Amino acid sequence: MTAPAAKPTALYPTRSAAGALLGQQLAGRGYLGCLLLGITPEGVEIAANAAKAMGAPFDVLVAAFIKLGSNVAPIGAIAESVPSEMDPDFQPSGGLLDKLTDAIDESRARVSQDLILYRTERPVKKLAGKIAVIVDGQIAYPWKALAAAKAAEQLGAKQVVIATPVATKASADRINAREYEFVCPTIVMDAQGHPAPYGDMAGETPERLRSIMIAHQAA
Repeated sequence: MTAPAAKPTALYPTRSAAGALLGQQLAGRGYLGCLLLGITPEGVEIAANAAKAMGAPFDVLVAAFIKLGSNVAPIGAIAESVPSEMDPDFQPSGGLLDKLTDAIDESRARVSQDLILYRTERPVKKLAGKIAVIVDGQIAYPWKALAAAKAAEQLGAKQVVIATPVATKASADRINAREYEFVCPTIVMDAQGHPAPYGDMAGETPERLRSIMIAHQAA
């Protein structure tokens, strides 16, 4: 009889603990008086707890990956109403162009729906002249974080910082190449990211519902 596979050890016991640690690191780097923006859905709870640790305000930015199929890596992302952020290494052939257009339209529609769920279509808290800290739960692929950074810049942020408790080396390199300040306590080499970053990892639906509730508290 084959023994069951061992459950991977979590990097952080809880999302709240990871968020608090991230907030401490951000404060230690002097990012005070900033606005933390959690990327939906995974970054919302992390951002809320980081903001609490720093005594800073937080809000949410709605974003969605662009995928050409559910089981493939994302090729880009959309955040709020800004143009899509695409993987520069993705060069679609003529036969994929229609599928790409459909995928972008689907992601845009998902963002529109989530704006209602997360912010009831209210605008993001005022960003003009402030430092915006974009927070995600894990950055295995950088496109949502980069799209959210683009959205924060469009909203008038004077500086954009990207932060997460865990990211892949490839994503960190992409973000640094774009010259954003990047705060991340744990960098992993696996291109897929860490299999269990948080000990309180829940299913997608409970996590999504919890992040929506937290987002409403930010209003």
